[in-house]
Amino acid sequence: MIKMIVSDMDGTLLNSNLEISQENLEAISAVRAKGIRFCIATGRPEQLLKEYIHPLNMEDPMIMYNGSVIGHPFKDDNLYELKLATSDAKEIIEYCDKNDIIYMAYTKNKLISKPNYRVSFFEERNKNLTKELMTVFEDIRNIDDIIKNNINKILIIENDDEKYIKVKEKFSAYPQFEIATSQKGFIDINPSKVSKGNALLVLAKYFGLSMDEIVVFGDQDNDISMMKIAGTSVAMKNGCQNAKDVADYITESNNDNGVALWIKNNILN
Repeated sequence: MIKMIVSDMDGTLLNSNLEISQENLEAISAVRAKGIRFCIATGRPEQLLKEYIHPLNMEDPMIMYNGSVIGHPFKDDNLYELKLATSDAKEIIEYCDKNDIIYMAYTKNKLISKPNYRVSFFEERNKNLTKELMTVFEDIRNIDDIIKNNINKILIIENDDEKYIKVKEKFSAYPQFEIATSQKGFIDINPSKVSKGNALLVLAKYFGLSMDEIVVFGDQDNDISMMKIAGTSVAMKNGCQNAKDVADYITESNNDNGVALWIKNNILN
């Protein structure tokens, strides 16, 4: 019997406009009415989740930063948290500065980054949000000031294929890092052993659930760890082939309400 649904955000629950469709919201409400929990597992930090909390009516802890943190954007206490060592964060940032690579240091209260196209994108979104829901960015150039913060993840963005491969290979060789890919050109650097799968085990134990009672939805490589261990896994039609290969089901794309359609056909009906 299904007792909890856990969904990725980008490319899965969110459409290409980074919106949650009315169909998805209605399906979530319907499964909750049946006593089934709905939770989130995302690479996003608190700052990039705030605008979705009220529409989703989220009160339960959420898997964030690919699993570095299980908590809630508007609550101080975390169920689980790992952070990068300050020396490791410093090395990553120094490498990115030296090689002209975009990086974003993720913390609970702010995203630390030099101006770049992704910062500009979210600052534009901020114009339509209340102050409470806005993403907080801070451009800190002094590296010693940056690493004073608790950094749970560093996102590297590199769209040049040659440089991307080089930097991914470099940091993948570090045993203290867990490297994940959430979308093309992105390299997520987390503390060692961080994954959505490991975080799902913690979350399931917290709620007293077995893996057989959980359905997960995902679309990218960073979703595979939880797709492999959940009782039921669903990949999006728009997802990468690796995710599709391990999934029990493939649903329609994120732009065609794939999460809602699978829920309606397999749980509500």
